[in-house]
Amino acid sequence: MVDTLTVVLTAALVDNLAWTEVEITLENSVGRLSIEDCEGSPRSVHRFTVRDAIDLGCGGVHNLTTQQAGLVLAISCSLTNLRILFSPLQPHQLPVSLKLGKVPSKVEMVGTPAGKHLTLTDTLRLTDSASALIETKLSLDESQVLNVSNRLLTARVFDTTNRSLLELNVSESIKSYQEALESVNRLSCYKSLYNAFEKAVTADGVERKNTVFDTAASALTGLTTADILSLRRFNNRVKHALRNKNDIAVLKDGEAQLAQLARNLKRAADCAILSRI
Repeated sequence: MVDTLTVVLTAALVDNLAWTEVEITLENSVGRLSIEDCEGSPRSVHRFTVRDAIDLGCGGVHNLTTQQAGLVLAISCSLTNLRILFSPLQPHQLPVSLKLGKVPSKVEMVGTPAGKHLTLTDTLRLTDSASALIETKLSLDESQVLNVSNRLLTARVFDTTNRSLLELNVSESIKSYQEALESVNRLSCYKSLYNAFEKAVTADGVERKNTVFDTAASALTGLTTADILSLRRFNNRVKHALRNKNDIAVLKDGEAQLAQLARNLKRAADCAILSRI
């Protein structure tokens, strides 16, 4: 007889983080994982059932706690799609905001950092105060989610004893990624995601700054050096004090493009972390 693990996660778009309703379907399922969409707000709630808890490190060689196993699942589901962040945060831990009615949506197909396919349907309705309800359909690949979970377990991301510098930096990167999953506003999420991205790119201990960093990150993620530069410049502006009038322009421009920057940053962080585990 095997132990079954149930994990309840909330889901939100990286470029929204407010009212998000996600309808999830599971591809390539052989019954090791099942998902039930539940009612919840301001983010949708999803109950994951793992047929054998050992698949997420509960018991067996890894002997994780149920909380750690839940984090492995949240991180794995987030790493294997382009725009949705899965979080252990529950609805009562999230800010309250106005919920808007739904409008019709349409489907598009895109690729994931790990090479699989993702089905997303976004419906966006804005108010003058920029509150939004986005309805999204997401297709998760069971084999891909469990494969990444196994890679996280093999990397022993919660163990800091007798680890190499590379392994410690990867663990720190994933810790920052976890902080992004648990963020409740876009700027804090951006800063945590950037930390995760930067630590993954430089996990080998080689110091990379400015254009050297941009080139290395571009090779690792597939984003252009111009895209990496935009991510880095905006991170500098939200992280450091303004130093001149040009900094103000960079900050304002980044805030205006935050949704696109957040999408690019998630892709970059996902690719960088997946390359290290």
